[in-house]
Amino acid sequence: MKNLTTSIILLLIMISLNSFGQANTTKFQTGVKKGLDMLKTAESSADFLKTSNYFERIAQVETKEWLPSYYAAYANLIAGLTSKDKSLQDQYYDKALVQIDQSDALSAENSEIYALKGYIQYMKMSIDPQSRLSFMGMSRSSLGKAQALNPGNPRIYLINGQNTFYTPEAFGGGKAKAKPILENAVAKFAIFKAASEIAPSWGSERAKTLLAQCN
Repeated sequence: MKNLTTSIILLLIMISLNSFGQANTTKFQTGVKKGLDMLKTAESSADFLKTSNYFERIAQVETKEWLPSYYAAYANLIAGLTSKDKSLQDQYYDKALVQIDQSDALSAENSEIYALKGYIQYMKMSIDPQSRLSFMGMSRSSLGKAQALNPGNPRIYLINGQNTFYTPEAFGGGKAKAKPILENAVAKFAIFKAASEIAPSWGSERAKTLLAQCN
């Protein structure tokens, strides 16, 4: 009888812990989904900064999850892209680089993280190309690692194609060279399936828009 009672108690404890874990997971996913909705409706730099701050707060609580810092970095990147003030852009990109490194520390060898890092590094370079060519090399290295980790990640080809699209022809870029890269991106987006509802899935429409401009 004593053994039976002990077994029942242990079973109840396991059920309780499992329910607690599921509740925490559901809360986390709900929080990230809210942030993703904020990203979809954001229009100004202020909106994207607000979203980045929201994800930062999640990251402070969910210290073992890489997605909050990832999305905080992504939101800061877009805040920079929507700003016309280069000094502010620089600040946003610097913050995004810190955040993506925080994400990397939680999920090493992650293709999504290296792809986004390469995107941020390229934009950091674009503010002052003549004095920041080292960021071009960093961006290529990050994107190369992202591709080695997961050749099927469509965001790698979007970012590579976008970088090539905006690089002057004299420096090896231009629409003609970007076109096949973007075609590859669009093809990979067509078959891509995100790992979960909250996993990175952005970029498909952007790839199609850029490709249309190459024709």
